[in-house]
Formats: sequence, C-alpha cells, structure tokens
Amino acid sequence: GMTGHRIGENAVLDNCLITDGCNIKGTVRHSILFSGVTVEEGAIVEDAVVMGHSMIKAGAVVRHCIIAENATIEEVATIAADVTIGKGAKIGPSAMIYEDVKEGEEQC
Repeated sequence: GMTGHRIGENAVLDNCLITDGCNIKGTVRHSILFSGVTVEEGAIVEDAVVMGHSMIKAGAVVRHCIIAENATIEEVATIAADVTIGKGAKIGPSAMIYEDVKEGEEQC
C-alpha cells in the first residue's frame, strides 16, 4: 500500500487536503490531492481538485479546475479556471487549455 507522502524542501503547502502517496515539490494552495498525485517543482496548483495518480509537471499551472485520475499535465502547461480534465487525459508541454478535455484525449 501507500505509505505517507513526500514533501520537497521547496514545496509550499497552504490549506490543502493531501492523501497518502503524494509527491509534492511545487506549490499547492486551497486544493485537494488524492492518493499518488505528483506535483513537480515550479508547478502551481490552486483551488483545484486533483484525483489519484495524476501528474502535474514542472512549471504547469492548474487553478480553479478539476483534474481526473491518471491525467498528465506536461511542463509549463496552463489549465484555465472552471475546466475539467478527463481521466487519463494528457495535456502537452506549454499548452493553454480553456475548455474541458475528455477522458483519454490528448491536447497539445
């Protein structure tokens, strides 16, 4: 099973709910992270819900949105407010996403 979570020395956490198995090196504020979520250094997650085993890569910005299970948000991608990223979806590097992305879709 999962054991605890790993918080990097440069991580910033403010008013979050973080489940076991998360690996956080970036900034997480007012968000809920389910088990096994990774937030890389330089990534920002604010006012968001990130479901299990999703990955937020370095420099990505996720604000006011929902990221479903097993999604990947690549480096420096930005997810706009009120957007839902579907299960297993993949958002490419430096992408700017303003609309919902369906389950399993890839957006570059």
